[in-house]
Amino acid sequence: MEQTVIKVGNSLAITLPAGFVKDKNLKAGQKVIVRQDLEVDALVVASLGSPIKKSSGITPEFLDWLEKFNNKYKTALTELAKK
Repeated sequence: MEQTVIKVGNSLAITLPAGFVKDKNLKAGQKVIVRQDLEVDALVVASLGSPIKKSSGITPEFLDWLEKFNNKYKTALTELAKK
């Protein structure tokens, strides 16, 4: 599904298609986890309490730290991956 990035205040946002929201039983105000999948260069959206979160045991705090680490060392990690 193709979505458009929109500006919301000083931030950027992507809307979730109605079918996805319905399938995942998401509600306005509900917290979700958005993580980066480096292997396929994609973002993954998971609702808190979903099977993805439970099976992985990864906390939102760790995901935040990992995203910062990846952003800081992206160039070095990309070069290492080529070797």
